[in-house]
Amino acid sequence: MGGSMIKKIVVLMICILCILLFTSTDKFSATISDRDQKIKQIEVEIENNMKTHDIPGMAFALVDSNGIVYSKGFGTLDIREDTQQIDENTNFNLGSLSKVFTTIAIMQLQEKGLLRIEDPVVNYLPWFKTRDALMSYQITIKHLLNHSSGLPSRLNVHDVKSVDQQEIKIQISDKLRNVMLVAKPGETFEYTNMNTDLLQIIIEEVSDVPFTKYMDENIFKPLGMNRTGYFTFDDQQLSNTAIGHRYHWGKIKPFKEKLVYATSSSAGLSSNATDLSKFMMCLLNEGETPMGNLIRSNSINEVFRANKYGIGYNWYIYPQNMYMEGGLPGFTSTMVLNSDKSFGLVLLSNSKQDITFHSGFNLFRIVEGGTPKPLLGEDFPKVKSAAKIILSITMFICTILVYVVGATFYNLAKGRHTVTFVKPIFNKICMMILLLALYFGVMYYIYVLFPYYVGVPSLFDFQKEPDVTSGLIILSIMYTSLSFVLFLKILIIQKVKLSKTPIKLSC
Repeated sequence: MGGSMIKKIVVLMICILCILLFTSTDKFSATISDRDQKIKQIEVEIENNMKTHDIPGMAFALVDSNGIVYSKGFGTLDIREDTQQIDENTNFNLGSLSKVFTTIAIMQLQEKGLLRIEDPVVNYLPWFKTRDALMSYQITIKHLLNHSSGLPSRLNVHDVKSVDQQEIKIQISDKLRNVMLVAKPGETFEYTNMNTDLLQIIIEEVSDVPFTKYMDENIFKPLGMNRTGYFTFDDQQLSNTAIGHRYHWGKIKPFKEKLVYATSSSAGLSSNATDLSKFMMCLLNEGETPMGNLIRSNSINEVFRANKYGIGYNWYIYPQNMYMEGGLPGFTSTMVLNSDKSFGLVLLSNSKQDITFHSGFNLFRIVEGGTPKPLLGEDFPKVKSAAKIILSITMFICTILVYVVGATFYNLAKGRHTVTFVKPIFNKICMMILLLALYFGVMYYIYVLFPYYVGVPSLFDFQKEPDVTSGLIILSIMYTSLSFVLFLKILIIQKVKLSKTPIKLSC
């Protein structure tokens, strides 16, 4: 009787398992069954957004754990060559999406016992020190991974041109020496490229091979990502590579990216929809690949474990999804994985616009069975508000300049003013001092403080927002002209004193 009961229980359990399995399969099949309809929606969404927002080209891929569900390229590699069409194998610069690959490399090295992410950075980089040495010694590799190190967001190494490892270390050390942390390590979220730039050096230190070589041999080749690599810092370029584009005063124009080796880990990767699909499939399969295990499942789970700020290891973690995006002056990229790891998608664009990020999430909503949000042209202006404000100030200064010059010449012509140099009186000296103080204050902000806060060596290196850069340069020229004219007016333009001699009347 007992044996019969056990058999019944076993049969019942098998039936329950089968029901659960088929229920899960039916749910998955339901998603696949409307595949054609969703693909049409995806294509319409991409094509509409490209037309509305002047996006030259895009590439998209949707995958599940079994493989690529759908992938396609849209538009052109270069607006100057309409015949060069983008496909799923077209390469794009990924920008900050490069960081997710650096994360995998760090987790691999931890699995090999070559590092521990809980260890202080200084254990691996003895020269690592900020102005507050004791606090910076508390920064761990984990803090770098989830951007809680306290290093300020303005920090980057875009101006470090060398490819020599020792020279890169020296220059980064010099950058950090006078840096104040924005908060105690672990007590803030401050996204900065420097976190990942430091991970690149740690990878080189513990693996004893150049960063790009480690990534190629331990991640790209095992995944079969044959067209993925760091090609831009030494002017390498594969065939079928998209050209970057960006808006400049409302008109889309080609822009050539030029990155440096020191930013490879944080922004330097080039890839395509097909190769990135292989990477996403690895993540959906808990690190498994056709060639074996790239990374353990517990490491994958750790990567996607959110801290109190909703940040994993170079991933943003939300209840519905995990995502990472990237942006360079001429490119954008978005990768989104469903929270249950049932599917993932990537959207690449050869245009730097906020619209591409929102497009990626609209595509995610379509795959989930939801409704995409309207992405209207007026919601994504081609000229940013900051540039418009700068332009307005410049026009105001131009108006004052024209008025001052015009009024001065008019009064000179009428004989009301004369050009003469006299010893300045106290009031004029005060006005000139105020004028000079205002001038040097404005120039100091434009050419010193602004580059400092956006993390570039000089204003001319700020390529992220070309309208802002050119707008500030024009503003500084016009303000210099106005200040010069006002200074001369105070110094050498004098009013003609009217004669007070009484007029004699004849009888």
